[in-house]
Amino acid sequence: MEIEKIQRKTVVTTVMEQMKELIASGQFKINEQIPPEQELANMFGIARSSMREVIKTLHYLGVLESQTGRGTFVCERAKISTEALTWAILLGKNDIFEMVQLREVLEQTGIHAIMERSRSDPSRLAGVIEDLEREIENMKVAVEAHDVEALIKADYDFHGALIKGSDNSLFTAIYQTLRAFMHEEIKKTYQGTNIGKSVTEHTEFVNTLKSGDEASVRETHRNHIRSITDKLKSGMTA
Repeated sequence: MEIEKIQRKTVVTTVMEQMKELIASGQFKINEQIPPEQELANMFGIARSSMREVIKTLHYLGVLESQTGRGTFVCERAKISTEALTWAILLGKNDIFEMVQLREVLEQTGIHAIMERSRSDPSRLAGVIEDLEREIENMKVAVEAHDVEALIKADYDFHGALIKGSDNSLFTAIYQTLRAFMHEEIKKTYQGTNIGKSVTEHTEFVNTLKSGDEASVRETHRNHIRSITDKLKSGMTA
């Protein structure tokens, strides 16, 4: 792409837009070093201090990383900071039910991907089931110990394993970004309820998953999400 000389007041914003285009076009490649700060400033026709601010911001977002003695490199998506998405959620005033809806979309899509791939490679489904059953065992231990925090973690990791099974790294990154929100959502569903029921519901889902019937798996999952929503509503009206 052709570099435009920056003459507007919104220098940092404009340069960041062009940096995105340079990365998207492949001129700045993933895991490759970008030019030094002064060289970039000359490319864009801006002061070095402004270029430093751009780089600092991109470092914070996880787009760039500095390697001692080597320079600054473009990061892989897996290293991108979740700060931007977290703030977008916080400032958007999303309520807890919107969080549940987003979680349902991610997990339903994950279920479809898992079932689709398992038709040609049954081991893929077996691997996901193994991960899910491990988290169910963690739930059982937490219930026996009356350790709600450990139960919340196992619940969160159970659904994380389901999303991870889709092999969609973006879905996984979003779910990890929502960790704090999911923690509060899951915690609320356990307030004033028999926490042991969580093991039963998750075990029922895994048993349905083993059947290989995608329609049944999806419906069992939807019932679980409806149960979560009902518990949250019940807690709000109690």
